[in-house]
Amino acid sequence: MPTSPSEPLDTFPYDLVVVGAGPAGLAAAVTAADLGLRCALLDGGQSTGGQYYRHPAPGLGAARPDRLHHHWSAYTGLADRLAVHERAGRAAFRAGHQVWALERTEDGFAVHVTRGPESTDRATVRSRSVLLATGAYERQLPFPGWTLPGVVTAGGAQAMLKAGLVLPGKRIVVAGSGPLLLAAASSLVTAGAEVPAVVEATAYLGYVRRPGVLAGVPGKLVEGAGHGSA
Repeated sequence: MPTSPSEPLDTFPYDLVVVGAGPAGLAAAVTAADLGLRCALLDGGQSTGGQYYRHPAPGLGAARPDRLHHHWSAYTGLADRLAVHERAGRAAFRAGHQVWALERTEDGFAVHVTRGPESTDRATVRSRSVLLATGAYERQLPFPGWTLPGVVTAGGAQAMLKAGLVLPGKRIVVAGSGPLLLAAASSLVTAGAEVPAVVEATAYLGYVRRPGVLAGVPGKLVEGAGHGSA
């Protein structure tokens, strides 16, 4: 049912509230709106995209933010579709909404949020269903020297580059385990850093032992090859 622009956010029951506006949450909200559900997309940040499609600060005046990301066109496609649904009243993106509690109600859920630094700046979004798309976090295992100046995580280095347009250094060794290492190294090299080594704790040849998995996601195989060549 439609709502007027002046109607308070906390009085209208949505069909679905999606918590987290990263790639998964954005795709979920758009898909639900495609199916006719009225959705609210909530995120603590000021724009969609989450940590994966982190945007540079507006004051930096980045002319080509797409060059810092992989599959930027996938994000812009989802963002454009969300904008269409917002204009039609089927979806609403609420930036700066930090969810701190969920409460079960008779007809669904009450999603309690804060909207600023003041503890009194709170609101409640009511919905029949809730989808949590809060993403992942980088797990860092402590080791000797890990707190020294100049040591950052792979995700942290990418966050510095995407949000602040700065490199954590000019000569960077990327070490650890997992496919994120290649993506991080590729981003750093593209931005002008020298990466003398990518040190993998296990072995990328391990993926070869699972050809069925690789065959199921050929796009990732091509992406990995692109990172490796860079």
